[in-house]
Amino acid sequence: MTLRITRLNGTLGARVEGIDFAVGLDRQVLDQLAAALWAHQVIAMPARHMTPQQHLEIALHFGEPEHNATEYFQRIEGVPHITVVDSDRGDRADSWHADETFLPAPPMVNLLHARQLPACGGDTAFISARAAYAALSERMKTLLDGLRGEHDLAMTYEAGWRAGLPLREKVAAELASGRASLHPLVMHHPVNGQPWLNVSPTYTRFIEGLPPLEGNAILELLFRHMQKPEFGFRHVWSEGELVIWDQRAVQHYAVRDYEGRRVIHRISVLPGA
Repeated sequence: MTLRITRLNGTLGARVEGIDFAVGLDRQVLDQLAAALWAHQVIAMPARHMTPQQHLEIALHFGEPEHNATEYFQRIEGVPHITVVDSDRGDRADSWHADETFLPAPPMVNLLHARQLPACGGDTAFISARAAYAALSERMKTLLDGLRGEHDLAMTYEAGWRAGLPLREKVAAELASGRASLHPLVMHHPVNGQPWLNVSPTYTRFIEGLPPLEGNAILELLFRHMQKPEFGFRHVWSEGELVIWDQRAVQHYAVRDYEGRRVIHRISVLPGA
């Protein structure tokens, strides 16, 4: 079976067609999906009839599915690697980030299956951290070489606390837990070797070894640079659709502009499996 790949954007994003989930998946189809992902960074495909077991089967082709580090989300009986992102529970991801970069080895691929969507809205926006790095000046690339950033889970709760939510104790608990990791500001992709910017306003607290005035100025510059429209793609979901993205070199933002319920089934894949 040869899949049809159609680009959706100049920088990242492609539509994949031709998978018959009733027939099942084979190695040739899975290899084509992987090739499309590494080429286009974000791929979307109709998958209304995909089962949770097939969702897991695709994830296993990329590596070891994760048990989500936050231990917060609901799960699917029989397929515990699937986490349920449900707006009725207040689940949200409306800030620019790559998932769980506070871990020493964050997930490398995300696979999201749309199970229920609002009548309109609820898109997911993506930016290519690879394209953002490539567009930097050579002097800026030289400046960033060798620098590392601290990625800290507590920052997500601090944002809510600053907005007025009663999260003071949660912030203190997360700071005490030490769920934070240092990562290079520039990383290289293990599949294609291409560099990408590894910072986000959601998790990156500071740059190691720099005074706050200098480090914050660099981070703010990078955040604004990465969010330029030319590095991005906004995906409009269809019910039953499967979207897979390169979690390492792509950041996402779940747009919270809708009424009604939005339910997504997610599997993340860990590196090194």
